[in-house]
Amino acid sequence: MLANKLLNIDYLEQSIDFKKKIFIAFSGGIDSSVLVHILGKNALKLNLDITVIHINHNISPNSPNWTKHCKNFCNKLDMNFISEEVNIISSGGGLESAARKERYNIFIKYLENGEQILTAHHMNDVTETIFLRLLRGTGIDGLSGLKKSRKLGKGQLIRPFLEVPKKEIEEYAKENDINYIFDESNEENEYDRNFLRNEIFPKLDERWNDFSSRVFKMSKIANERNNNFLEFLNNNYGYLISNVIKIKDLEHLNIDITKEIIRSSIKKENISTPNSKVLNEIIKTFIISNPSPKSIVSWSRADKDQQAGKITYDKGNIVISIQE
Repeated sequence: MLANKLLNIDYLEQSIDFKKKIFIAFSGGIDSSVLVHILGKNALKLNLDITVIHINHNISPNSPNWTKHCKNFCNKLDMNFISEEVNIISSGGGLESAARKERYNIFIKYLENGEQILTAHHMNDVTETIFLRLLRGTGIDGLSGLKKSRKLGKGQLIRPFLEVPKKEIEEYAKENDINYIFDESNEENEYDRNFLRNEIFPKLDERWNDFSSRVFKMSKIANERNNNFLEFLNNNYGYLISNVIKIKDLEHLNIDITKEIIRSSIKKENISTPNSKVLNEIIKTFIISNPSPKSIVSWSRADKDQQAGKITYDKGNIVISIQE
C-alpha cells in the first residue's frame, strides 16, 4: 500500500493558486476523479472558486452516460459543473489529436486573465509522451516531457499531478471509494499510446521496477539542461532570435549554433519545430547556397497539433512564417 504522500491539498497548493479561479478538466476517469475529489472536499473550507468542465466528444456510445456520471459526481461534492459537447472531425492528425484540440479550444473560451485550468496528467503520462516522441524522432526538447504549467489563452494550464505515479492515484481512489468511469477505447491497441501502455510498459515495469519514475527523472534532467542551454543561447544570440534574420549575421557562426537560433526563432512564433532533416535543408538552402526570392522550405507536424511553418528569402533575410 502506498502512503499517498503527494495526494493531499497541501501538495496541490504548491502548483495551484488557491486565491484565483480554478477550472478542472473532468473526463470522469480515475485520474481526473481523484483531482476533483481532493479539491472538492476542501473547497468550502479553503473558500476555493472551482468550476468543473466535462466535455462530451461524442465518440463513444457511452458518452451521454459519462456526462450524467460526471454531473452527479460534482453534485455530491457541491461543485459547479459545466458540460460541453463537441463533434470530432479528424483532419489528418488523428482522432486523439483532434479531440485534444477541441478540448483546449473550450478551455480557452472559459479562461480569463489569471485563471487556471487543471488537468490530471501524471508521471506515467510523461513516460508515454516521451516514448511516443522518441518513436517519432524527437530532438532533445522532446525528452523534457510535459510542462507542469504553461500559458493557455488568457490563463494557465496546470498539471498538479505530474510528479505523481499512477499507482498512487489508484490507491487513493480505492481508499476513498471513488466511483469512476472506464473508457473502453483505452483497450484499443491500434492507438500508439494504448499499445505502449497496455503491451510494452507492463513488461518494462516487470524487469525494471518503478520504470516510469526512472524515465521521469531523466526528463527532469533533460529539462534542466534545456533551460540552461536556452539561457546561454538567449544571453549570447538573443538579438538574432526573430522571425526575420539577416543571413550575413548567421554565416560566420557554427552551423549547430545557427540551427539552434533558427529553431528558437521558430518556437518563438508558436510554429511547429522542424525535424533535423528539415533543419539541414534550411541550412543548405539559405546559408550554404545562394538563396533567391523563390527559395522556400516548409514543414508540418503529422498530428497537426501546432501550425505548419515555412522559411522564405527576402532582401538578404530569412523570413519565418506560418504556412497557410
